[in-house]
Amino acid sequence: MGHAVMTHTQNQPTTHLANLPATTQNTFTQFMEQADNAGTNDEYRTAMTCAALTAGIPLPTGGEIALCACPNCWDCDQIFNANHPDAHSFGESTGYNLGRIQCPLCTDRHYATDEQ
Repeated sequence: MGHAVMTHTQNQPTTHLANLPATTQNTFTQFMEQADNAGTNDEYRTAMTCAALTAGIPLPTGGEIALCACPNCWDCDQIFNANHPDAHSFGESTGYNLGRIQCPLCTDRHYATDEQ
C-alpha cells in the first residue's frame, strides 16, 4: 500500500482561471482590476472579496488572493492566497495595488527574480 505525499500547499484553497467559464473569468478579471485600481482600503477589500467569491474559493485570512504572475511560464493561471508562505513576490508592481506574485508551485519550479 503506497503513501500519498501531502504538502501544506494542497490544503490551501486555489483554482485555475482556465477552469472557470469564460463569463466568470471576465468577471474575476474585472474584480481584480478594481482591486488593483482601488483608491481606498474598503474598495480594495470589497473587490478582493468579490474576486474570491467569483473564483469559488474562500477569501484567505489575510484577505488577499492573487493570479500567478510567473514570468517563466505565463500560463499557470493559478488563483491562490497572495500571502501564502511559499508564494514569491518579485519585481515592481508599477504603481498599482497588486504585486507580482508567483504561486507556490511556480516558485518551487522556477523562482523568479526582479530582472525577469
